[in-house]
Formats: sequence, C-alpha cells, structure tokens
Amino acid sequence: MLVVFVHGWSVTNTNTYGGLPAALVRNAPPRLDLKVAHLYLGKYVSFADEVKVDDIARGMQNAIVTEVLPRLAKGERFACITHSTGGPVVRKWIDLHYRDRLDKCPLGHLVMLAPANHGSALAQLGKGRIARMKFFAEGVEPGTGVLDWLELGSDRSWELNSAWLTYDCVDAGLYPFVLTGQKIDRAFYDNLNAYTGEAGSDGVVRIAAANLNYGLLRLVQSDRRLELKKEDRTRKTALGVLPQRSHSGGKFGILASVRADDDGSHPTVHWVLRCLQVGSASGYGRIVKELESLTEKTQKDEHVEKTTELFVFERKFVTNRYCMLVIRIMDDRANNLSDYDVLFTAGPAYDPNHLPPGFFVDRQRNQRNPGILTYYIDYDVMSDWLSKPQLQGRFGVRVTARPSEGFAYYAVAEHKGTFAALRRYFEPNQTLMVEVELRRRVGEGVFRLTQNLAPEDFRKQPPGADIP
Repeated sequence: MLVVFVHGWSVTNTNTYGGLPAALVRNAPPRLDLKVAHLYLGKYVSFADEVKVDDIARGMQNAIVTEVLPRLAKGERFACITHSTGGPVVRKWIDLHYRDRLDKCPLGHLVMLAPANHGSALAQLGKGRIARMKFFAEGVEPGTGVLDWLELGSDRSWELNSAWLTYDCVDAGLYPFVLTGQKIDRAFYDNLNAYTGEAGSDGVVRIAAANLNYGLLRLVQSDRRLELKKEDRTRKTALGVLPQRSHSGGKFGILASVRADDDGSHPTVHWVLRCLQVGSASGYGRIVKELESLTEKTQKDEHVEKTTELFVFERKFVTNRYCMLVIRIMDDRANNLSDYDVLFTAGPAYDPNHLPPGFFVDRQRNQRNPGILTYYIDYDVMSDWLSKPQLQGRFGVRVTARPSEGFAYYAVAEHKGTFAALRRYFEPNQTLMVEVELRRRVGEGVFRLTQNLAPEDFRKQPPGADIP
C-alpha cells in the first residue's frame, strides 16, 4: 500500500510527522505491504498569505499525477494520513477533481487525525497582530489565506461541507476516518487564550469540528415564521475519540507523541493500521461501531480530570459532550446580514429565559462574513434540561435583524419547534449547519410616480405598505 502523509497549517519541516511513518511500517501486517519506499511525506505551503486551501488542493493534484499515479498498479488505490488542516486539504482535492466520480478517485483510505473539518476557534487568533509578529520573527507569514478557511463558519468551509452532504464515499470504495482526542495538555495551556483549554476539544480542534457526521437545516421566513424547507445529513462516517490524545505535543499529541520504535500499542498507531485494513463496506460498518464504543469509553473515562498544581492545589476539570451550531443568515435577495440578534427559546411560551444555565459555552462570529455565527453548546446540559416535563420539549430560535423599519427592512422571524425533532440532527460531538433565509421587505414608497410637473421635495416620502 502506498501512503501519502499530509501535514497541517504553519508546518515548515517534515519532522512534523514524527515517528508515525516508521511506526506504521514496523507494525503493519504483511498483507498491507507497507514499506518505507511506499511512503510519501507531503510538503505543502501554508505559511504564505496569498495561498488558499483551493490552491493547495490544485497543487496536490499535480503532485499526485506526477509522483503517485505512475507507481500504482491498475485498479490500485493509495491512502492518505492527514493531520489537522491536512484533512480539509485532501477533502478539497477530492471535491475539485472527483466530486461527480468518486468511484474513479485513486484514493482508497483517508485517515484524518484531529482534522479541522469545520474549522478551529483558534484561527481568528492566528491572524491577529501578535501572531503576525511571531511569524515575522520566524521568517514566515501567518498564512492568512488558509486561516480564512479555518475560521469557524467560513464561506469556503460551508461550501465544502455542503457539497460533502451528497457524497457516498463508502459506496465508491473510498473509506474516510476521523481520529481525534479531547485531552488538554496543561503544559500548552495559554492563560490569555481560553480556547487552548476548551473542554470537548484537543486544545486546537473541537470534536464536533473534526467530526464528518453532521447535518444541514434550511429555514425560510414566511410572514413571521421560520419554516423548515430542507433537511439533510451526511452518510455515517467513522469517528473515534482516542484516549489521552491532544492536538500536538510530544507527550499527548495524536501525531507528535508517536515514537518510531512503537510496538503498536500507541492508540494512533493501532487505530490507523486498523483503518488501513478496511476493504469493504461491511468492514467499514464494523469499524464504525468499534470506534463508537471507543468514543463512548474515552468520554466516560475522561469526564472528570483532577490535577495538582505545585503539589498543593488540586483542580478539577469536567468534560461533557458538546456540539456546534453554525448559523448562516441571509435574505431572499442573497444579501448577507451583519446586524442581527439570535435568541434560543424553550418552554411552553418559547421564552429565552427558560434555557438552562451553562448550556451556552461560546459564540464566535466569522470575521469575513459576519452573517455567520458559530455556537458551542454543552449537549449534556441542554439535553437533560429540555427533557424536563414542564418545558414540554419545546425549543426554538428567534432572529431579529436590522433595519427593522424604513423603506427596506426585516421583520422578526421565529421557528417554534421541539427538541425531539431537532435531536435527529443536533447530536453530541457533531455540528449542525443552519441556513436562515429572511424575507427582505420593501415599502412602496421606495419608488413612486407623479404627474405633478412642478418641482417637489420627496425626502419625507413615507415608506408606505410593503410591495408584493
């Protein structure tokens, strides 16, 4: 088996792959025929600001055509093992060149380690002034072209994830896997940046942002109601939360902690080899279930963590299960909105005050498209609360956009639903994309005709009734 490794953002040296390539060769079963000569280490440029993910995917196609395809026997496929941003890069390569012909894709196994498939909350910070100074001191740029994609809710990630909803990779013989962790390496914790210690993440990427099991809902305004017009979700994709794994670092890093002389007991080595051995839809289904059991065990075992600071102070960290809600707001004229409020509601009267304390963990607005908000929600807190009989299982969302009056404006729009209905898509460790389309209302006063030929000041012309 020929294997291509694809690294993450800001990498400038192939030492980033650590001991994993050698450990895989050392422990691979004979039938995989995995040799050092079969390994390729990717070297893509993410540290030049002008380079975008789309550019890297095009470059990957050129490298695959010239270096990999000539070495494949007829009908043979290669495998990719990616870390972090490498996952979206390879997915974009697939989308660009094989979207409508997945069965012709020369890639057979895509094993993604801690992939930022729905972005990372840290991406905004990577584009900040302090980050730019750090990269300048190191002689490279921050790579804002890639960071734009990685920012939560970016247009380009929305575009790729929307396209991926239609993919049936397994049916086409392309087996995708997501292996990630939720261990926070306290040695890497930054007191000025709480995201590096965020529960439900590996210090960089949230489990929900890595997971390729996600859904899409489209809500369209009719009068003052938001009506469900579209619902979709991805095919079942393998997700495994590996025990005691963080995004990076030599002690817990899902990639960096692997030693070249590992005997196969390291969870990354063990599960990557298990993934590479899948050769059928039934085999894929079995490993999906095994990884589901592993995830359940890992999250149960790592629910509570206690640490001792300076051998004196004991600290307790609780990690529940979390999910992400990415809301994209636009109007029926394809305008992105930037001035609006989103409120979640619950209970018999759909009151925002009936939501539980602690359910809302974080909210981040996309810098390039302020019409996109990403909410990080404690699924366990919310699920327990909404199951209470007095709330009658009701859950909704209310959007108030501005301007709310004038010649062109928006009326308040609200969706009143049930948590049971939402729960089909709103699951732990997953992302739900919600597209909200508001109706842009225009008053008849925006354009009037007159037969009065005398000069007339119409600056105080009233908006009048809404036009159809």
